[in-house]
Amino acid sequence: MRKLFLTRFLPAFFYIWFAAISVATSRAADWKVGVSKTVITPEVPVQLVGYGGRKNPFSGVDIDIYAKALAFQDQQGHRGIIVTADLVGFQDVFFGPVCERVMKKTGLSRAQIMLNASHNHTGPLMSLKPDRQGNVAYFAFNEEESQRVVDYTKGLQEKIYQLMLAALNDLQPADLSWGTDRVSFVMNRRIKTKDGVIRMGPNPDGPADSVVPVLKVAAANGEIRALLFGCACHNTGLTGDHNVITGDYAGYAQEILERRYPGAIALFKAGCGADANPEPRTDIAGVRILGLELADAVTRALASKLKPIHGELRFALRKTDLPLKTYQPGQVEAMAAEKDVVGLMAKHLWKVLQSGTTLRTKYPAHIAAWAFGDDLTLVAFPSETVAEYALNLRSEYPNDPLWVSGYNNDLFGYVPTAQIVREGGHETIGVTTWLWGTDLADQVGFFSEEVEQVMMETARELIEELKVASSR
Repeated sequence: MRKLFLTRFLPAFFYIWFAAISVATSRAADWKVGVSKTVITPEVPVQLVGYGGRKNPFSGVDIDIYAKALAFQDQQGHRGIIVTADLVGFQDVFFGPVCERVMKKTGLSRAQIMLNASHNHTGPLMSLKPDRQGNVAYFAFNEEESQRVVDYTKGLQEKIYQLMLAALNDLQPADLSWGTDRVSFVMNRRIKTKDGVIRMGPNPDGPADSVVPVLKVAAANGEIRALLFGCACHNTGLTGDHNVITGDYAGYAQEILERRYPGAIALFKAGCGADANPEPRTDIAGVRILGLELADAVTRALASKLKPIHGELRFALRKTDLPLKTYQPGQVEAMAAEKDVVGLMAKHLWKVLQSGTTLRTKYPAHIAAWAFGDDLTLVAFPSETVAEYALNLRSEYPNDPLWVSGYNNDLFGYVPTAQIVREGGHETIGVTTWLWGTDLADQVGFFSEEVEQVMMETARELIEELKVASSR
């Protein structure tokens, strides 16, 4: 009997055991992921960006701000990298050249690089113009303060470049899984008054996206290496009355999660929250509570049954012309007389016309999508995209695992829906590249109603393109 066991059953047992180990190993090897992070807190006081009322460089630092990166590689060797940062935006005029350097160094295409900013309003201004022209004058800088911003921006460009290379050089076997939860503080901020004017304030009846998507990156031993999570809400728990460096609620949430999961790096990916503010908006102690609520949502998602992610990493990127309104000179001059943010924008339109330059009729923007097999698709809208883009796209694809975000790859102003264009309000101010003190002063204008159709059609085309690639 012992001989029979040794000759017939024991080999079968070892075969089954070896097969199980092989399956587990192959699953763990579906992905390789690299992670990196770097502090991007300015070493000297510079002007903060996000609110126009601040007249002095920041007065202190509550918590450091960071840039972080996740690099992915599938079994076929396809690589992609996501960079997040506690910045107001990744303006293409500053970070497009950084992507070009990475592409030249690594062989990646632009479609394989996704930059996402938290839209932090307690982070540093960026500019490459060390004088009092253009945007620098708008923020009331003197020459010395302007040069500090330029020096910071140049240093930041190098940090982001090195950050991406570090993540790509850190690729290790990993398991990916994802899930969602929700937060309660996301609030639409567009209120229609009796006379039809849109003002900014809490509107619980307006559209808002409270979903918190979470991507878990686990090492081969099961330990969490990274958490990528999102929220579709302006990162503005603090108002312009606060002149200190923080990451706002998104920064505090990352800090809490990294304490809660030692050894893990937490990365925040901003959603389509251009027409939403957190409520309440309060002081630092209150915003830490908002960060705790977001961190708790991530923890609940991790405790749920996450969906494993397998398959091939695929990319789609489209440079799309977003349509701008056209005006006659008299119309622009009349708009420029208005005492609101639209009037401020119109003043720049008027300057363009007075210089003899023709107003632009379109703004070129990148819309991207990534597919992680058939288990997760990231749709990356550019700049300040309002909530209904995410809500409507997910409703059109109810059976697809979609993660829709805004604030990707370029920050050039608000991207409204057709209805918001008709209603007016802060979210209709359009292209604002002049704010960054660049040579793009003519890139200014208000988006037309057709912008929604172009944005949505492009997103659908990218999703379908990835599906076709999957079926090959």
